[in-house]
Amino acid sequence: MRWDRISILMDELAEYNTRFGYFKVKRNKKDHNVGGEALHLQTGVIRSNCMDCLDRTNVVQSELARVILTRQLRESGVFSSTDVIGNFPEMQSMMNNLWADNADAVSCAYSGTGALKTDFTRTGKRTKLGALQDGRNSVERYFRGNFFDGDRQDATDLLLGKFKPKSGMHPFADNLSLESKALVGTVYISIFMLIYAFFFPRGGHWFCTSNFLFVTSWVLVLALVFWTVKDKHTGELLNWPRLSAYQFRPVVLRANSAISLPLVDRLFSSAATKASLRNDDIKKAWPTDKKKA
Repeated sequence: MRWDRISILMDELAEYNTRFGYFKVKRNKKDHNVGGEALHLQTGVIRSNCMDCLDRTNVVQSELARVILTRQLRESGVFSSTDVIGNFPEMQSMMNNLWADNADAVSCAYSGTGALKTDFTRTGKRTKLGALQDGRNSVERYFRGNFFDGDRQDATDLLLGKFKPKSGMHPFADNLSLESKALVGTVYISIFMLIYAFFFPRGGHWFCTSNFLFVTSWVLVLALVFWTVKDKHTGELLNWPRLSAYQFRPVVLRANSAISLPLVDRLFSSAATKASLRNDDIKKAWPTDKKKA
């Protein structure tokens, strides 16, 4: 993100900030429970959004809030005409942390991690530690989005009433194919073996020939599993919402339900045989043919 361009954006929006104004009311001094006289009315809003995430949106919104708050404090007599929030470190720190905490709260609700770029929101500059934290959150978001997000969406659908439970329904039944379960189990076993080789290397040290061959073998097993999943089981193993239908969810068919050949036979079959199996027994619904589940 071009951080230096935020000030340019604020300059471009200055006209709209001034035109839209903000709501201000004169309180009734005799009875605070009675509404007072409206001195200012807000006539518009600035809608800001990033095309792919909340994080940069929050940076822009925090800057808009800073501009409006400065104007409000000046017009109410708290600030002089030349004062800015940056002149008061404690106030600036409070505001920065308020918006960063807001970003973290909203981000946790939709992605499961804190927001990105909050180091800029909190301190006004990018830091190496903040960049490392963003990298960690991005990796975590990838895994959560692909393998855990379906349950989160199901909880939201149930809470908001989008899904209506009915008697006899079993939406959470485990209907993975046996082949998919075997592939997942193989991944767990391979990771366990690699960790074992790290802590208890064959031959007494990591670079021993026997330990190298052992690790290489399990890495190849992992690669073969990932290739198989990518080729045949991607749509099945992703964590999709199960309570409600969504247009973007592809039709997921059990790839081995009508195939008589086992996995190993299919892997080493000729190209023509594989093509025949795909065309006759597997409806390729990922990722082009996306229909409502």
